[in-house]
Amino acid sequence: MKYSEQFASKKEIIQSKKVCAGFDGFVDLVIRPVKTRTDEKTCTYFPTIDQFGNKISSLAGRSGNIELIVTGTDFGGCGPHYMNGLANMGVKCTCIGAMGYPEKNPVFALNPNCETISISEPGYSYVFEFEDGKVIMSDIEKISMLTWHELTERISIDDMVKVFDSADIITLVNWSYLVHFHEIYEKFLELVMPRLSKKDRKIYIDIADCAKRDPKEIKAALKMFGRYSQYAPTYLGLNKSEAIVMNSVLCGGEYEGSLPTARAIKEFSGIGTVVIHPVDSSAAVYDGGEVEVQGIVCENPKKTTGGGDNFNSGFCSGLLADLDIKSCLVSGMTTSYLYVKNGKCNSFDDIADTMKMYDK
Repeated sequence: MKYSEQFASKKEIIQSKKVCAGFDGFVDLVIRPVKTRTDEKTCTYFPTIDQFGNKISSLAGRSGNIELIVTGTDFGGCGPHYMNGLANMGVKCTCIGAMGYPEKNPVFALNPNCETISISEPGYSYVFEFEDGKVIMSDIEKISMLTWHELTERISIDDMVKVFDSADIITLVNWSYLVHFHEIYEKFLELVMPRLSKKDRKIYIDIADCAKRDPKEIKAALKMFGRYSQYAPTYLGLNKSEAIVMNSVLCGGEYEGSLPTARAIKEFSGIGTVVIHPVDSSAAVYDGGEVEVQGIVCENPKKTTGGGDNFNSGFCSGLLADLDIKSCLVSGMTTSYLYVKNGKCNSFDDIADTMKMYDK
């Protein structure tokens, strides 16, 4: 059966499932740096990160000015982006995160299929977007104050157990950014996971950009997430930048591609499936095999912030339908492609239809 037909046939199953995620949240200011300006309405932007970086480097020792245009303000964070992607497919979701406290920030207007439980003030991210990627600069002062103690004051352990027990996929995000998240996920492993029912569920983890974390901390996190596997099949998702850091920490030497790095991570951590999704492909090493799929790149992206999170949405929609790993990679890449192309999350039917580009 073709990828698109297989995915479309699972619509009812996928939309009958439930996903729960925690615990981040950011307000994103999306920014385009101006390269040239002709008049008040006409300008060009720096097209690539390299060109923008060269411009900044050229100002060393003499200073200068770069005009910025804020093209939008939106909700951000791995959890909200990921959950909104699934909710737009019709999946029932609960997102526990830093979306404003005591009042939720109105920017977190997620799809109605996603219930939101806010437990902290969000972080603020300044997202510089380019044709070949993005650079995110974040103010994490308020969200970094979130501790396990504060979290459990705002949603009790009993209530967390109720919420996450309903989930077919439990997702943990953004370990890298926030200093207390290691303790939070250790406590979640110790105090929440053992109390969940034995239903058939999966755990998906996205640790986010880990470049600033000490190698010892990264290794400790990988071992901790490996321990989640005692409760359910566990998946770790990484983009290329994160995979390069992992390769440096675990292997040293030059990065040799997705599959060798995924093998090393799986062997070290004990995580059942390791997924790596560069812009132009995706790969997975799992119990019993490995696979790599060439992706179709969007040549004129409208929005890149959230592209990786929407890959996670698409991949996990495949997991909800018990598709094989290769099909999950295809659904992930299709969902991300559509999001980047259109600048927004897309419906289940749109994703299934667009997946035809992989049927050839």
